[in-house]
Amino acid sequence: MSGDYLWDRSGEDPEVARLEGLLGGLAHDAPLAPLPPRRDRRRALIVGASVVVIAAAAVIAVLATRGSRPASPDGCGASGAGFAFTSRGGQARCGGVATAGGVLPVGVALETPPDVTADVTIADIGALTLAGGSELTLAATGADQHRLRLAHGRLSARVTAPPRLFVVDTPAATAIDLGCAYDLAVLPDGRTQLTVTSGVVELAAGARVAHVTRGHTVTTVAGRGPGTPVAVDATPAFAALVARWDAGDPTALPPLVAAAGAGDTLTLWNLLANGAAADRPAILARLDELFPRPEWLLADELVAGKPEAIAGLRDVLTSGVWLAPDATPAPPSTDANPGVWR
Repeated sequence: MSGDYLWDRSGEDPEVARLEGLLGGLAHDAPLAPLPPRRDRRRALIVGASVVVIAAAAVIAVLATRGSRPASPDGCGASGAGFAFTSRGGQARCGGVATAGGVLPVGVALETPPDVTADVTIADIGALTLAGGSELTLAATGADQHRLRLAHGRLSARVTAPPRLFVVDTPAATAIDLGCAYDLAVLPDGRTQLTVTSGVVELAAGARVAHVTRGHTVTTVAGRGPGTPVAVDATPAFAALVARWDAGDPTALPPLVAAAGAGDTLTLWNLLANGAAADRPAILARLDELFPRPEWLLADELVAGKPEAIAGLRDVLTSGVWLAPDATPAPPSTDANPGVWR
């Protein structure tokens, strides 16, 4: 039998005929659909390239818009990187747009009208309340630091975090949290006022640093550096002497040191830490009267202003242990949040 039988049906093989009979009903007898017209490949490439160019231009336009305007069209978005906030008493303005809440992005200002306050979540370490008539900007947020700028107005912050993770800048100074709660204000005349209600805060400007603990307040003038902390329950006369000294009146120091009492050791320590070498002997002598100093803290090193000695005296004072003249000296505290200074 010819090998062409399956094509030209020559031959009479019974087995093949039987298979043809079984499979015949499955034969395709519908007309074939016409083939699509042949496309011009060159034209297709040109059209495809045009689509890609248009799409790329659209993406670039979107990115450019986002880069020039970090806030979403409603001022601050409902989600994304930043600090969540809600307003009370009315709407705040975020990125210049009125809103009752959202997420404050980096580089955007949150403003509160005089009768509106805003509650702001500080990442996962705490929260703050922004008072009416205030402006606050998120400068940076990340694993290493959360930083805000208070342009004017007041805030109350409550933070539980490692030291120096939370920072607030003002026009006159920088508040560096050491694990605490505090009130911070930029007064109408530009001064910065810090009052610590729990823990410890450093207020810094340039090379000068004020160490502020619970129950103390300090006022700083721009360009002058941090003032000297004073107890919130200090007598008006003592507070006035501190204000005179901070304003540059050298005649205020002797009566200030003489008037210092048991509740004013933080004030004296800050005077010792930030004062001139010529003033330190009198300041240290008064501190020794109020809080007997351990023998390992040498007077000559303290008068010389050695950082290790100054820090050691601070740690003893912040330990809260009152030493009698014949008591066993306490070792320096390593607690980052020592609490009451007395």
